[in-house]
Amino acid sequence: MRSLGLAGKASAAVALAFAATLLMPATPASASDWGRSCYKISAPYKGISEVIGAASKTSSNCVDATISLQRHRWYGWQEVDWTPLESGSQMAWWTCTGSGTYTYKTVVGVDSNLAIYESAERRITC
Repeated sequence: MRSLGLAGKASAAVALAFAATLLMPATPASASDWGRSCYKISAPYKGISEVIGAASKTSSNCVDATISLQRHRWYGWQEVDWTPLESGSQMAWWTCTGSGTYTYKTVVGVDSNLAIYESAERRITC
């Protein structure tokens, strides 16, 4: 096995430092701008023929996020709908067809899912 010389080691160190800066997420102005208290997340509920997950920002200073409605399956959580949360309140929903009872949860992902906040889970029968 061949070892790197001094120049090779320096090049590898520069490449690793550059890669680390690319992987570091952009941080908002303040961690409180995207903390859990910034988002009001409702547990999913059943409408007339759909399951609805809703969330809203508690302040205009809160960072934009994504709302995801997820359903638990035998292989894990399945995202069935998502929508951006840019201002006010938003809903993600899934048309309830067929029959069966599943567990659902509403998830808010902030800053490319650097922070993930979940609602309580709820069993809903279609």
